[in-house]
Amino acid sequence: METLVKTTPKTRTNSAIPEDAAIFLTDYASYNDGSQFEFGHWVSLDQFNDADELNAYIAKHFKEADKKSPLGFGSIREEIMITDFEGFPAAFYDECMDFEPLFEYFERASSCGYDLEIVEAFTKLGNYKVEDVNEFFDALEESYSGEFSNDEDFAYDMADQCGQLEEKTSWPYTCIDWKQAARELMYDYYEQDGHYFRAI
Repeated sequence: METLVKTTPKTRTNSAIPEDAAIFLTDYASYNDGSQFEFGHWVSLDQFNDADELNAYIAKHFKEADKKSPLGFGSIREEIMITDFEGFPAAFYDECMDFEPLFEYFERASSCGYDLEIVEAFTKLGNYKVEDVNEFFDALEESYSGEFSNDEDFAYDMADQCGQLEEKTSWPYTCIDWKQAARELMYDYYEQDGHYFRAI
């Protein structure tokens, strides 16, 4: 017998959340019973304004599932089990997720003034825990230095901004070439996906 995986209807209500952000929702009681795919389904997170709305949806879904298909031994579906996810940093994922910091992350990512690509690049560096949302975005704001094709282009731009292209007695002219200048500069910076961040 083929198992059909259900998906919540798509009604986008929260534009701060990427359209592909989703979780696969089931519960531990159904998992232990072997029936996790009967009511397990993908939930699009952009349908919810906040974590409270999502938690209310989950509680209602579990009650409806208990009515339609009661589990044996008087078990009820109450303990969430998230078995897959997409569209948000892996650091937030847990089988028993706390959705509050995830929604806070979405709001900050939407309002921080940086493209999501930049936020994700900073996430991949791993220098700051994205779960510590305020510290993470404060560090991003303080350290982002731009997008460049390579370290040499970045070094040239930094030298130009600092007015050091005209002072030929200091860095970068004390270096043999731009590759060396870039190597020296990169002691104080990180690169991820073409985006440059100052080490702070």
